[in-house]
Amino acid sequence: MRVILALFFMSIYALSWEGYSYEKGNYIEIESYDHQAIGEGPVEYYDYSDGEYKSGYLDMYPGGSGTITDDESGESFEVEMEQ
Repeated sequence: MRVILALFFMSIYALSWEGYSYEKGNYIEIESYDHQAIGEGPVEYYDYSDGEYKSGYLDMYPGGSGTITDDESGESFEVEMEQ
């Protein structure tokens, strides 16, 4: 039973993945993403252009793309998951 619960809670958070923002012209790496079982939610990511870890909100779309809205700046930008 504990294993099932652990797997359930681990599935709530996406594993780290790398993506590219054509709008920003740089790579980002998603560190944690709580999609709340609806494909959107809080995200922590590393922005390679700034060399900083940031937080925001990620809304994923079918096919591996989505929009991140940065918590600090309020800026929104599209990201594509690397295949």
